Amino acid sequence: LDKWSIKDALTVLDEIDKRISVIEAIRKLGNDKSVDELQVLHPLIASARWIFGPEFDSPEYASNNQLHTTVEKVFGKQIDKTLFNNHKKRPDIVIKGNSTFSITGTQTYDVESGLNTTDKILIIELKRGGFTLGRTERDQAVGYVEDFMNCGTIIGTPNINAFIVGETFNAKIQPIHTIKNENGVEKGKVQICLFSQIVDSAESRLFNLRKRLNERYEDATGIELYNRQEKLAM
Repeated sequence: LDKWSIKDALTVLDEIDKRISVIEAIRKLGNDKSVDELQVLHPLIASARWIFGPEFDSPEYASNNQLHTTVEKVFGKQIDKTLFNNHKKRPDIVIKGNSTFSITGTQTYDVESGLNTTDKILIIELKRGGFTLGRTERDQAVGYVEDFMNCGTIIGTPNINAFIVGETFNAKIQPIHTIKNENGVEKGKVQICLFSQIVDSAESRLFNLRKRLNERYEDATGIELYNRQEKLAM
């Protein structure tokens, strides 16, 4: 307390509580077939994008016009904006068929041109309806990455990482697939990702604090934790 003010301590505790609550909600709801993936589970996954890299822990997509234009071009008429009632508020969430996508990009400053260029793109695809992820789902994601690489609407040569999130996957496929450009340089990667893997990774990055504070979250249901996040986001 000699070095921390009460305000400082509360700020840190609130942020820790927010992140643990999101992960705990994913842990409790990830395997629940009755949960609305679109309205509940995917916003939770999108809120945990920091797991895939600290650079994605921002609302940068909302002002990234290059990425917005690219999404519209790649998915086109396949996007059903009527399914998600928060489409204008959350343009980073895209609905297509039986999948929900979260698309985020980061930008860097190009010294020579003086303009911003897209540096990295993160695509998180959540399958609806309890899919067992297989070769078809992986190959579709490879196609999306290739489309983003060759769309002609992104200045720069961003590295594109796509994660397909589900409960289980077919053991006969390779869970990681790399995509190279015409010069043989790796510019994209598609990875199968399990809900359990997200939870394990998050707990590790949060120094296993959930295990030490498990009594605080043990009795709360997944929906209660989700509602807590919704109130904080309002």
